[in-house]
Amino acid sequence: MRILVTGAAGFIGGNLLSTLKSENFECKGIDSFSTYYSPEMKLAHVSSLDLYDDVLKMDINSREDLQSLFNSFRPSHVVHLAAQGGVRASRNDPWPYLSTNQIGFQNIVELCEEYSVKKLLYASSSSVYGQGLNPPFKESDYLPMPRSLYALSKFSNELVAGNFPTNSTQRIGMRFFSVYGPWGRPDMAVFRILASSLLKKDFKLTANKELIRDFTYVQDVSNTIVSLLNSEVSRKKHEILNIAGSKPETLETLFNITEELGYPIKIIQEKSDPMDVNMTHASVDKLEQWNIAGPQTLLKVGIGNTIDWIKKIEIQALSAWYDSIKT
Repeated sequence: MRILVTGAAGFIGGNLLSTLKSENFECKGIDSFSTYYSPEMKLAHVSSLDLYDDVLKMDINSREDLQSLFNSFRPSHVVHLAAQGGVRASRNDPWPYLSTNQIGFQNIVELCEEYSVKKLLYASSSSVYGQGLNPPFKESDYLPMPRSLYALSKFSNELVAGNFPTNSTQRIGMRFFSVYGPWGRPDMAVFRILASSLLKKDFKLTANKELIRDFTYVQDVSNTIVSLLNSEVSRKKHEILNIAGSKPETLETLFNITEELGYPIKIIQEKSDPMDVNMTHASVDKLEQWNIAGPQTLLKVGIGNTIDWIKKIEIQALSAWYDSIKT
């Protein structure tokens, strides 16, 4: 098994690549080190995990560069995590959601087919479920209109993966639900809550405290992906799977946990963002039917682990990473 991980300097990608290396897989990572958030944070991430020499700088929009890599490395499996993230940012800067999330994805799908890759696992998102479905959300649910360009880009990926002709590659779309943990992106709620506390800044809440999220710890995500890579069960050429903790909690519970662990937050309530959905709650029945162990880490444990990481970051670096996202 030769595994290529895209987006390998990112939050989930770095954790996954480190996990694969610790289990002695032959693997390689690529990342564009985009400026959506601090590239210095991404460099610090790969350096802290001793991955600096394992992550090549490469933009998935460049088909020529990708083809050269596929030709030399010849991956048997690809985990495609590279994408422009952020629901709200898609409102202000739509281009990356059309380029990286569309053209880049198409490049990956085509090259996996051209080089007879056995399995392509790609990141989708809980945002495709939109608003109004009855929880827990099932992969078979009929999806309403996406509420953001980001959600639309991920739904489009699923359509491409399900309809682009294939003779060799099984494609599995992974709908991630509110992933959090060490090295989380600075636009994510958990990072901003903890950083706000450490930096003694106000936390601007643009949602209701009763908003519910199916929080999913990052190491659990990596463990599930490894299990999917190892699974030899014959499936359809295209599958969709929810990857989630399946134990949703309110934002208020998240605030209470962080304060119980010694990180008080000064919350400034602002107008709610209409792009946010009221609830995400996944059914993981399909994952269980595949005999794949899903995420299990309790929110308090995962937040504790994230605090252990963030309090080791130098304040100047933390401040720079925090400020790299304009809210």
